[in-house]
Amino acid sequence: MNPKKLITPPALKPGASLALIRPAGRFDEKRYQENVRELRKLGFCVCEYPRRSKKDSFFSASDRDRALEFAWAFSEPGIDAVLSVRGGYGTHRLIDAFERLPQKVQKAIRPKIFVGYSDVTYLHQYLQNQWGWKTFHGPLTGALPPAALKSMMKDLLALPSQSSAETWSEAKVLSGGKSSKARGRLVGGNLSLLQTSGPAALPKNVPLILALEDVNENFYQIDRMLRVLVDAGYRENVKGLLLGTFVGCGKDDARTFRWSRVQESLRELCAGPILKNIRFGHGLKTQRLLPLGSQVEVSGKKIRVLGPVVAAG
Repeated sequence: MNPKKLITPPALKPGASLALIRPAGRFDEKRYQENVRELRKLGFCVCEYPRRSKKDSFFSASDRDRALEFAWAFSEPGIDAVLSVRGGYGTHRLIDAFERLPQKVQKAIRPKIFVGYSDVTYLHQYLQNQWGWKTFHGPLTGALPPAALKSMMKDLLALPSQSSAETWSEAKVLSGGKSSKARGRLVGGNLSLLQTSGPAALPKNVPLILALEDVNENFYQIDRMLRVLVDAGYRENVKGLLLGTFVGCGKDDARTFRWSRVQESLRELCAGPILKNIRFGHGLKTQRLLPLGSQVEVSGKKIRVLGPVVAAG
């Protein structure tokens, strides 16, 4: 399902109830508990999955337990927003397990603010495709220092319930210039997690503004992933590119496969405006919340969101 107009989640309010879910890799339990206490100090009610999960050598819990936690967070009526604790490999396996749960469990989930990045990219696109929801690319709560956690919650409370515009001063225009303008649905996240087929595939029937970031990949690997998108036909859909951090990328091949070659493939994928150095992705203590699924317009460094990203209460 790729509806033209996606469902906007209800706005977050002070004192709201938050579910912290662990959809993929193992996490630092001490830091997690510190952040639970910090969120409660900020006035939020933190809800934790009531079922005890068995320990796993790699993931935060078994595939089925993570799927049940995912379903619980989105179906429990008292929960207002769902925040991912950590990324890491595992979200594909979670969705495989989720789709094997009874239909009544799957059908009970409801749209709520959902935040995360890294491997959570897969969940963002899955919820957009299969359930028609808008979600938010943003920080993982499990490892944020207190100041960054406070900043993130402030940003979530301030999400606009009407059209908005902002100049992203940190951005650098790689292609397009001031005269180039593009509109489309904002999608993307971690490039390694973007799919060209399956339940979390990038949509092809609508114009797209594609946000990209990655971590610890060689430049030739970044280039290969971009060429996969080109070969899959996404050049016809991608009207603009927003590039975040690429921390640790090119460590082993920067002398032999330069970033300039990656830029060639970026231009192959998108003939419209391309902005780089935007504040989202790995390696940042604070980062922008990207309203995935929203219609946006890119003009120079100005980003307009064409409609509300949350529904006013």
